[in-house]
Amino acid sequence: MNLFNTLGILIDRPELLGGPEAPAGLGEAGLLGYGAGTLGLFLFLRMHGAVPPGALSFAIVLVLVLALNYFMASVIHLFMDLTGARGSAGRLFGVFGLSDYLLTALVPLAFLAKLGVVGSFMSLLLCALLVIYARVRLVRRVYPVSGNKAVLSVLLPYAGLIAAGFMASVYFSVWLVWLAMGM
Repeated sequence: MNLFNTLGILIDRPELLGGPEAPAGLGEAGLLGYGAGTLGLFLFLRMHGAVPPGALSFAIVLVLVLALNYFMASVIHLFMDLTGARGSAGRLFGVFGLSDYLLTALVPLAFLAKLGVVGSFMSLLLCALLVIYARVRLVRRVYPVSGNKAVLSVLLPYAGLIAAGFMASVYFSVWLVWLAMGM
């Protein structure tokens, strides 16, 4: 199977990610990684009652995951391009899909959380940290940069999203107070 050959080659020789040509089958393996990781995340959320059942709910979660990863890859590529590091945004988006295979570990962790062995938040945090660590390692393979620059490039978009969410919540709170005072 071509997918397993691609994954095997990338595990054995990760330096191919920084080469002039993208490894054959990287896009398909990345998209399948997005699908598998999103399925793991969807099942985790479904087991905890956070999303409604159905194929449409899964499709919405998949589109949101793809959009978020596309945004992350584009911001990281822009940061790398502005700092002089050369690489490929398409290849970065593909390898982010490879890192999403780690989200399939959420399914057994959800069972353990339901049994009370491990907390739901801790299992979600563990998988998120694993994915971020894998992305830092993969950014270092796609772009020839130091470890600190790779960590900074991966964490800056997340920090920006957190700051935007905080600002939106403050704005929403002020709006609610204004709305309540006007009545």
